[in-house]
Amino acid sequence: MIEILPGIPPNVAGFKATGDVTRDDYEKVVFPEIRRHIAAYGHLNFVFFVDTPLKNFSPGAWVRDIWMSLRDLGRWHKVAIVSEKGGIRGFTDTISFLLPGEYKGFPVQQLEDAIRWASTDENESPSKEVPDYIEALLPKQVRGSSTQTATEVETNREEDAVHIFDRAVERLLDVNQWTDMCGYLAAGFCLMDDRGEELQGHATVGDFIRIDVPGPGPKEGKGYDWVKIERVERPVIEGVDGSGGATGVDGLFLIQVRPSPAPSDGSDFGGFGSEAPSGPTAHFLEDSATSTFVLERKGKRVAMTVYGRNEVPNTAGVAGTDKVRNAIVGTLGAIGLSKVQWKSLVKGMLEKE
Repeated sequence: MIEILPGIPPNVAGFKATGDVTRDDYEKVVFPEIRRHIAAYGHLNFVFFVDTPLKNFSPGAWVRDIWMSLRDLGRWHKVAIVSEKGGIRGFTDTISFLLPGEYKGFPVQQLEDAIRWASTDENESPSKEVPDYIEALLPKQVRGSSTQTATEVETNREEDAVHIFDRAVERLLDVNQWTDMCGYLAAGFCLMDDRGEELQGHATVGDFIRIDVPGPGPKEGKGYDWVKIERVERPVIEGVDGSGGATGVDGLFLIQVRPSPAPSDGSDFGGFGSEAPSGPTAHFLEDSATSTFVLERKGKRVAMTVYGRNEVPNTAGVAGTDKVRNAIVGTLGAIGLSKVQWKSLVKGMLEKE
């Protein structure tokens, strides 16, 4: 049988299959609920908890299920399949690359995560207008280019927004997991100390981030671009008091980084480690540039934005292939490469379960 999942957000059509599943289950339970959701929302957020072996689905039920999927294909928005069978979840993840909408498989113990994911609507193009309280936190734009890369999620319940915000703070601090958040097409990130040794745990002011941008890296950075963390904080501003206040902001957190020389173990300078000369900037942008990761929550909405400021290609005083590389990569960065680099990261921070 198929029954409606109880206690789920109103913008999700959720079902649980147990025992034998027949065509009548779809006719009397699934189809009417799906039609109601499409009429109300224009698209379908769908959770299907398969708590029965596939052999218990009658052939008629499967035929009607497939027919319905094809007929209303363009209206699927987010589809979560929950099952203890890895094969079902794997198939769901695979078809996400082939069909419109988003499809994701979850194990049974992550049913709540599946419901939260399906009920959350993402907006990849929030307003580009920078609020005054955010502008006050950013370096002043005086030269070069500025970029703004953002995504936001709107949850059905405020407690879900709190969960997503707190989880995103932890992810921002865990730099070594940024690569996993980005996916396979993005740069690689590693947290390092001032002697060039890998660090574990939360990022702090003074730590370095080694960035493995696809393609050749600068010789000065031994094949990597480098930034140094200069701010990690929960800004205290008027109106951010945990209850919205004048700005409507219930939570705020930021990390700011700046292009830097690669850290040295001091071997070339008498073993002084962090006291060694700083050396040239090992990044495709000059050290005037900053990237500020700002995470904020307003009620049921959570937004994350990377603000790039003063982005100038790092070519002055740089010789040889690094100069050519930085001119090309830095210029592309000013018109969009930085946005490509950060887009997958901000999406992963907020959306990935």
